[in-house]
Amino acid sequence: MNHTLQRMSAHTALVVMTLVSVVPLLWIWLQSLRTSTATAADPFGLEWPLRFANYVTAWNAGRFSDYLVNSTVVAAGTVALVVALAFPAAYALALLDLRWADATFLLFLLGLMIPIWSIVIPLFYQLRSLGLVNTLAGAILIEATLGLPFAIFLLRANLRALPRELIEAGRIDGAGDLRLMWSIVRPLAVPALGAIVVFQFMTSWNELVVPLFFLQTDDVRTLPIGLTFFQGRFTTDTAVLAAGTTIASLPVVIVYLLFNRQFVNGLTAGATK
Repeated sequence: MNHTLQRMSAHTALVVMTLVSVVPLLWIWLQSLRTSTATAADPFGLEWPLRFANYVTAWNAGRFSDYLVNSTVVAAGTVALVVALAFPAAYALALLDLRWADATFLLFLLGLMIPIWSIVIPLFYQLRSLGLVNTLAGAILIEATLGLPFAIFLLRANLRALPRELIEAGRIDGAGDLRLMWSIVRPLAVPALGAIVVFQFMTSWNELVVPLFFLQTDDVRTLPIGLTFFQGRFTTDTAVLAAGTTIASLPVVIVYLLFNRQFVNGLTAGATK
């Protein structure tokens, strides 16, 4: 009986959380296909025919094509840099007998405790000295740096759960660390790497602080910042504003729906070590 009640409580909580997450999103999508007048008269009503012209207006007036390209470049560059750096670091910290491995890992974990707001000013001066302010490369470097601690934390936990016999067998066969990392460890770490890719992509796509401070002109702005300025221009036109919000949110929703299973599997891999 208690087990049944626990399952019912868990399922009820999951349903409530799903509704809280999904209903606002669906409501915004619905409003993007109506007129602002109809929304003001009945916020939860339906309207026919659907006004797809709101998306055309938002796309053209909000320069979403430019912002979409910039966000894609920053997100893809950040993901590539995080994976390229985090995987070798996690391999060394988890599977090599390094003298200061635990202390180094704790230093990486400190990065999870430092809010971006506390370091944004020194970062700005550092990037300015390198000539990377108002460049997509500068934004990629900062976002990758912010994403590395969690990526290393997750990958290290995953790699520590791997059977040590596989590593020892590879060493007996004469494989070096690079060969072990690429040919043996990497295929086994695919779920965790997939989780890092999905998580870092969504984080980078939705990042607001870094583009706000380091991308100052309209030609390099990403979608969150472009959407902020777009909201200031279309405050009274809620339908077009909802269309712009939908355009900005769709890539993240699509990525999560396509890769949510890999994301969950990657987060739970190694959890029972």
